[in-house]
Amino acid sequence: MTMKLKEVSIGLLVLALAVFLLIFLIPEGVPQPGRLREGQLSPRFWPLVATSILFLSGLVLTAMAWFEKEQATPSSAAREGGDEELPLKNAILGLIVGFILLSGYYWVMTRVGMVVASAIGIVLLGYAYGECRWKVLVTVALLLPVALYLFFVYVAGIPIPDPLARAVFRAIF
Repeated sequence: MTMKLKEVSIGLLVLALAVFLLIFLIPEGVPQPGRLREGQLSPRFWPLVATSILFLSGLVLTAMAWFEKEQATPSSAAREGGDEELPLKNAILGLIVGFILLSGYYWVMTRVGMVVASAIGIVLLGYAYGECRWKVLVTVALLLPVALYLFFVYVAGIPIPDPLARAVFRAIF
């Protein structure tokens, strides 16, 4: 199977998954109340947003793979300075490390809350998967969880059970 055919197949599979989610799984699996208060988001809102992004990603991937002129083989791309194929041993090790770190994230989250656990998790996962720029890691780890917490609690009106963050942000705001 050529690289182009593989990429088109992956794009079509992503599209099929998104269509399945949009047409069947979200309408059947996410309950929709009859009446919503003004300004209240439907429980289907974020699943539909995420699935729409998945659909657009599949569409772009399929189109880019379909209309791309010529692709080099993986071995020639590696010789030209591109990415090399990841050995199966390293891929499995990466999955195990990710599973352990995500399990630790869940454990820490139940003890110190979502914002602090997310900051720690971003640093550890980023470093484990090859990000060595500490300024980037620390900046993202500090800003992203705080920004998401503030957005969901104060803009979207969705309470996030995080007593530590709630106490800190109530003192500030």
